[in-house]
Amino acid sequence: MSAPKDPINRRTALAAAGGAALSAAIPTRATGQTRRSSPQLEQLQPPLSAVLRDTTYFEIESALAGARYAIWVTTPVSYEREATRRYPAIYLPDGNGAAPQTVPATELLVYDPINPIRPYIQVCVGYAGEDVRRWLAVRARDLLPPAEVLPDGLEAGIAETVRAGLLDQAAGDLYLHNLRNPAADKFLAFLTEELHPLIASRYRIQREAAGLFGFSYGGLFATYVALRRSPLFRRIGAGSPGILPQRSKIFAMYASELAERADHTGRMLHMTVAEREITAPTYYQSGVGAGTTEFVTLAGQTPLPGLDFSSRIIAEESHATGFGPSWFSFLRTCYSARP
Repeated sequence: MSAPKDPINRRTALAAAGGAALSAAIPTRATGQTRRSSPQLEQLQPPLSAVLRDTTYFEIESALAGARYAIWVTTPVSYEREATRRYPAIYLPDGNGAAPQTVPATELLVYDPINPIRPYIQVCVGYAGEDVRRWLAVRARDLLPPAEVLPDGLEAGIAETVRAGLLDQAAGDLYLHNLRNPAADKFLAFLTEELHPLIASRYRIQREAAGLFGFSYGGLFATYVALRRSPLFRRIGAGSPGILPQRSKIFAMYASELAERADHTGRMLHMTVAEREITAPTYYQSGVGAGTTEFVTLAGQTPLPGLDFSSRIIAEESHATGFGPSWFSFLRTCYSARP
């Protein structure tokens, strides 16, 4: 797994830009006046470091999942300075959107005097190539548990997504196929058996502290991973998980864990739901809001042995805006730097 070469020759680009600026300010011999041109926008391709600090981009072909993934790895600012220190690795699916939303705050979180967070290595997992354009369809394959039940009116909902221009017809058909044939088990195997060993061989990873955070269907995946008692992921955050009330496979898994009196000692599951998902009369209310509330009630009244379960309602936010606050809530709960 190696990083692609930077396609930009930055030295040449900077020299060209500097030469243009210099020539624009050279005095003319005839008048002695300074000749200035109007400023122009220069369209360039900036290096990744200009957008996401301390982040390296990789791509990897997974034999277990049968797919190619994009990986953004972000190290804390202390990583080079403290050459022997090890850090927990926190994984996030939906990396194409998660990386630009979460990386810029990484440095500030560590030095926040109000809610300081332990330094961590962040691993965002997303999609490359053609899958970037059809990510809505592809993520359904990776984030839904096998045999997960589907909401009523599914085909009509996908048709509306196509009409809205979020997907073309081919991607809409793929979305429907993946919803009916999900493979979260394969995606979990990719993370634990293929990706993490490579990350651990390249970066200084702290054992026994790996985390996973997902939102929406990513939150459903995170809950599934928690109930699977993953040997890797012991601190898990599920934001607004797409758990269908009463019918989701998650509830059958929970009942099985209870019946077996499975030991979840040393494991944390932090679940959040946006306030407007509960209070606003939309399809999120009867889906995400109701399903999350049902799970929170179940986990509170009939807890799994040893599981450190916590939950929060994210004030004022909706499904469209709840990702960031849910992510911060997870970090404060599971990776706080306070004594």
